[in-house]
Amino acid sequence: MHFCFYPKHEHGCPNVSHCPHLGGAALGTLVLIANSSGDTMDRLHKAIDAERKRNTKLVEENLRLEKALEQAKLELKLERQNKFATNQQKEEDDAEQDVTEETATAKEPKKRGAPVGHPGWFRPTPTHYDWLIEVPAPCRCPHCNGKVTAQTSLPPVDHLQEDIIDNTYRVVCYRHEAGCCDDCGKWVEQAGKDEILNSRIGPYLRSRAVWLRNVIGISYRKIPQIIEEMHGITFTPAALIGFETMLAEKAEPVVDDIAKKLASSDGPVHADETYWTTDGLRSFFWMHGDEKYIHFQYDTSRAGQVSRDILGDDFTGTLVTDCYGGYAASAAGAKQKCLSHLARRARDWQKLTEADSIDFTLFEDIQQFVKRCCNFHRHRREGKLSRKKQAAEKAWLRAELSRLETCDVSHEKAITLQARLLRHPGEWLVFLDDARVPPTNNLAERALRPLVVLRKITFGSRSNAGATRMAKLMTVAETARRHGHRASDIYFELYTRPPDRVMRRLYAGGKEAAA
Repeated sequence: MHFCFYPKHEHGCPNVSHCPHLGGAALGTLVLIANSSGDTMDRLHKAIDAERKRNTKLVEENLRLEKALEQAKLELKLERQNKFATNQQKEEDDAEQDVTEETATAKEPKKRGAPVGHPGWFRPTPTHYDWLIEVPAPCRCPHCNGKVTAQTSLPPVDHLQEDIIDNTYRVVCYRHEAGCCDDCGKWVEQAGKDEILNSRIGPYLRSRAVWLRNVIGISYRKIPQIIEEMHGITFTPAALIGFETMLAEKAEPVVDDIAKKLASSDGPVHADETYWTTDGLRSFFWMHGDEKYIHFQYDTSRAGQVSRDILGDDFTGTLVTDCYGGYAASAAGAKQKCLSHLARRARDWQKLTEADSIDFTLFEDIQQFVKRCCNFHRHRREGKLSRKKQAAEKAWLRAELSRLETCDVSHEKAITLQARLLRHPGEWLVFLDDARVPPTNNLAERALRPLVVLRKITFGSRSNAGATRMAKLMTVAETARRHGHRASDIYFELYTRPPDRVMRRLYAGGKEAAA
């Protein structure tokens, strides 16, 4: 406080300048010192108040950071639990990337050959054969379609082919009659029953080796060891790559036909993608399919244009996918987002919220909403719901989705999940109006699982050509399985039959094919 001093006051004291009570000090000096002390105290009080406010803000900031740290620890623990692999994966490349013309047209570097002086490996020629099959000369030339004349005066040409027939090692001798084309003058021959021309290994062994690689997921180096141990036939991993190359070329018409059938479908088509490693670089496998047909596409880009190119610009069916933004580029009659992804995200993020909070309740309601959607689809498919019950359930599900999109939440993850609901309007409940459409994308995830397992075993491919071969062969294998066939049987058909006959066998059911 401040003191006022009036030395010439009407009630003035004669001892103002030398007060005996102050030891002879002047009263004005005392007032001046008191006022200076008051100003100092005021400044100190103001400084203390400012420090208190600053400390309060620091405490609040510290509490916020501690809470954020605890949430980050929970998210990290959850992420580690959800990861299939324990090794650190490369940085996620969620941005759409287009392959440039230079990259698309660049040639792959030539692979290193054998060292200088390395002795070559040659298959020993069999000294005997189990069966002899006479093969006449063809009637028409495979090169110019001209007439072929059999040269009976010339000795026939023997072709020894090793194979596994009825799980037994056999050597078959195909004795080809000499024939010459009258038009082009070329010497020609046709393949006998279950014969691959100019091949020392037959189609049975080839189809099983390719099946072990692309369906079971065994590495290239181990498959020759397995075949040698079980049947006594030796071949190199490089020969197995040659088996795949020939089969992939023969399977190309079948793969193209499967893609066309999916593009012309008016029902649900599932789509998903997973990353792949090609010579240490990130690439992707795209999967499109339904209950009967599965198509795999290998590409170095994750841009949504890849999916649009597969299904075409005139696709009128329903595209069932996750919430990846790349599928926005795909043309479709309707789009159904996977509700299982929504439920899994709600289940994981619910652990980051406090129990009995509004955000905790939202995550719980989303899980129950998804469960009820799946139950409705299953019961309707089984014929357990009357029309009246279906109408009531549809109305409740639509009202519940509207409530989940508009309820008030505060947690960061709850806001994110609610924004995801709002980002895809009209794409969550398409299955209510079309009974063929499922509410989840589990079909695509199950189809991609063998690829994920194979990626963990083999660490990817060494070249784009190898990954492309795998996509074609897995397309045939998965489609064959959905039609009741064994993949190795269809591989055998591709080796020995024309593509049109293979497609008729493939698209026929297992029982019809057996008949």
